[in-house]
Amino acid sequence: MAPAQLDEAELKRELASLDELLGDTRVRFRQGKTQFASLQKLIDVDMDIRNALARPLSAELQLDVRRLIARLHTLDPH
Repeated sequence: MAPAQLDEAELKRELASLDELLGDTRVRFRQGKTQFASLQKLIDVDMDIRNALARPLSAELQLDVRRLIARLHTLDPH
């Protein structure tokens, strides 16, 4: 299996999208539009996203960002 190729431009778009989704989710949670029962899961994914945003660009980060976007959509399917 060949290592994943890094598409830097796409990764930057995905990081911006992830950051925007996190902000939108935070707003919906404060407005009561996201289930309170999801609080701990939201805290966990928030921390994982902030850690990902601080990492250097890499193919591994790109895969992690895609997983984090999927986790956010699962917790807050707006």
